[in-house]
Amino acid sequence: MSSNTDAEIQLLQSIKEKAAAAGTQNSAASTSGSSSDSKITRESSAFSRREITNDVPIVSSAYSEVKEAPAWVKKDTPVDKYDKYGSRPAVSTSSGPSRVSRPESESTDNKYSKYISRAAEPSTRVKRSREEFEREEPDPREYGNSRIEQEKDDDGGAAIPYSNLDVSNQSYDHRTLQSREYYTFQSHISNKEERDINSIVRTHYNQRAVHSKRQVRKNSPIIKMRNFNNAIKYMLLGNYSKREQGVDRPFTFLDLCCGKGGDLNKCQFLEIDQYIGIDISDVSVKEAFQRYSQKKVRFRSAYGQKPRKDELRYDFEACFATGDCFSKTIPELLEPNFPGIIDKTFPVDTVSIQFSLHYAFETEDKVRTILTNVSRSLRPGGKFIGTIPSSDFIRKKIVTKNYLPDDRGKKKFGNSLYSVTFDKEPPEDGVFRPPFGNKYNYSLKDAIDDVPEYVVPFETLRAMCEDVGMELKLKKNFIDIFNQEIPKYFSKLSKHLIEGMKRSDGKYGAEGEEKEAVGFYIGFVFEKLGS
Repeated sequence: MSSNTDAEIQLLQSIKEKAAAAGTQNSAASTSGSSSDSKITRESSAFSRREITNDVPIVSSAYSEVKEAPAWVKKDTPVDKYDKYGSRPAVSTSSGPSRVSRPESESTDNKYSKYISRAAEPSTRVKRSREEFEREEPDPREYGNSRIEQEKDDDGGAAIPYSNLDVSNQSYDHRTLQSREYYTFQSHISNKEERDINSIVRTHYNQRAVHSKRQVRKNSPIIKMRNFNNAIKYMLLGNYSKREQGVDRPFTFLDLCCGKGGDLNKCQFLEIDQYIGIDISDVSVKEAFQRYSQKKVRFRSAYGQKPRKDELRYDFEACFATGDCFSKTIPELLEPNFPGIIDKTFPVDTVSIQFSLHYAFETEDKVRTILTNVSRSLRPGGKFIGTIPSSDFIRKKIVTKNYLPDDRGKKKFGNSLYSVTFDKEPPEDGVFRPPFGNKYNYSLKDAIDDVPEYVVPFETLRAMCEDVGMELKLKKNFIDIFNQEIPKYFSKLSKHLIEGMKRSDGKYGAEGEEKEAVGFYIGFVFEKLGS
């Protein structure tokens, strides 16, 4: 038994020794494998993925060490350094190409790189880069303006916000605000032949108002002519628009066809108390209101002294309305938005219609409506002041056959700044019969683009004004007005305006083609009769 027991013990020890020997070998093999794997890993980690693929950018942050950018950063979208919360993409330290890189000409600034994910995703931006916008928007020079035209209503106005009005021409991208290069205005009016005059005029001046906000006025090719016309209006209004003497009531100025409010400064010059502006172009009226609001008078401290007004701002009250004063009465246009205004502020001291009355001469009814509006709005002794194309000037061009070549075979006169093209053959004696509906298309560089207008036979205008109780006080062409009045107004007008009319010979006024273009117009003044 003892012998058997010893044999069993020896057998068990032998088995344990063999098992221990086997375990030692397995452990050695495992250790060897681990060492080998570790070696491979160390050798592999000596080569970064960037050095293998050479196409992944690194991102350097002011708050962390250099690391690989995540995969979702790798997009082909260009990055604008001015984007809101924007990124200034880091320059890759790799010699290979990078999908997010900066031009060599731009300086490197990596402190914004932690925002790189925001910059790379256009949908997350508050403001997208111009390159992306232009890539998504069709170029009107290539594709036309079909999208914009679809967004307009039947009357040619904007059915949606003003920014969608088409103001582009073949050389002007309307998305660029205040461009360094000046682009002359050219309107785009679809189905022009099928529209009435109101729709054409409204659409034209809506587009013109938007375009003017994107350009620097002093760079206009007709800036001297604009200054000259402004000086003429200062002279006419300054001489004839007066406060009623001996009566304690506000000095009120009614500006029909007020446009963008270009005569607001003249009203400040006249020292009026109340201004009322009406125009058919809703965009122009909005611009006029904004212009007035921005320069509304403020009172500034005089350090203990009596407060004084800021001379550079408007110190009169103003209201504006959109509507057609050739077909509706003044109360119809004003009372809905300004209840009681007729009783409180009318009659007025001055009614002004500048460069617009000729549109009414499409029909006799329109002329009678506008002149009735003027007469009923004026107090006795009040003045109706305006500017219109000269029928005498037009007649002279027709009689002398001073025409320009025209591809359509129509009668046309003018020069490189302006042109008049008759729709039908004009009468040989230059006298239009009947006096209404005698259409021509007028163009003035950077201002009016082939818009229908109507001849205003002045004797017809005079007779119709007399019918509603207004008597002629002045009829004179622009050149004669300027020559007669400039000595008196030279010191009254702003230096900027005066210098803007300086001729090549050092004198002041219009010259060359500009002189002919301004000679196309006359100024007139009628006075309301009665007591």
